[in-house]
Amino acid sequence: MAVGFDAVGFASAELAAAAKQGLAGFLARGYHGDMGWFADKAERRADPKVLWPVARSVIVLGLNYGPAEDPLSPRLRPSDGDISVYARNRDYHDAIKKKLKALGRWMAERF
Repeated sequence: MAVGFDAVGFASAELAAAAKQGLAGFLARGYHGDMGWFADKAERRADPKVLWPVARSVIVLGLNYGPAEDPLSPRLRPSDGDISVYARNRDYHDAIKKKLKALGRWMAERF
């Protein structure tokens, strides 16, 4: 089944201790900025089994949503404004969500 992801991987449904510590440090230093939801959902991010206790594995997917042209080229013209790469195209949440739903439907039908 091809839905257009660029990378796929599989892992056990647990986070390494170093990753948990990294997440805690990230939040403690306030690197999440004004994204309060990030801190509010820290328990889920630190342990996939909080979200789904019977989970044994997770599927990790990657999708390049960057532009075809060099995203740093506007920086060569300092007098022009600059827009973050993720904000230049369609909302990446929508693009990824459609692909995830298609994959989920296929998995539910197949398995």
